Amino acid sequence: MPPLPARQQRQKHADVFERRYGHLLSYASKLTGDRAEAEDLVQEAWCLTDGSPPESVASPFHYLRAVIRNLFVSNIRRRRRQAESTLNTDGFEQRLPADQPSPEEVVMARLEMEHLEKLINAMPPRQATAVRMYHFENRKLKDIAAHLDISVSFAQALIASGLADCAEDLDRACPR
Repeated sequence: MPPLPARQQRQKHADVFERRYGHLLSYASKLTGDRAEAEDLVQEAWCLTDGSPPESVASPFHYLRAVIRNLFVSNIRRRRRQAESTLNTDGFEQRLPADQPSPEEVVMARLEMEHLEKLINAMPPRQATAVRMYHFENRKLKDIAAHLDISVSFAQALIASGLADCAEDLDRACPR
């Protein structure tokens, strides 16, 4: 079957986005813990893909989820770098009240992390190592690929597949 013309393909992806917007928003909300930030993340993902993922993408929905996850991780890293580079002027930040999570949020996060740890431990060893190195040790794909003696693209595929499996299982096991 020949590929769809650009306009039809873009409309097809727009229809998928509209139909699955609630799912994308729910996924982003679980990542961020904030609905407004989740809406921004979903919108940014849509804008970054320019409304249509590459032709090689089999599932536009899963592609958008991956873009949302990557944007979320990038935002966390950017905030971390900004926090590290912010100067403490006259102890001003120390006088501000700490933004602490509630005890319920702490328990839920701990339970989710324990569940996530079990999911990662159940993965094939190479995939589990790749996921741990990338998300917990902040290692680069090329370093992971070299450590596992695989290609960078295969390392990326292992991580993406592992995260997709974890996200689906966490959606079922830990609804919010």
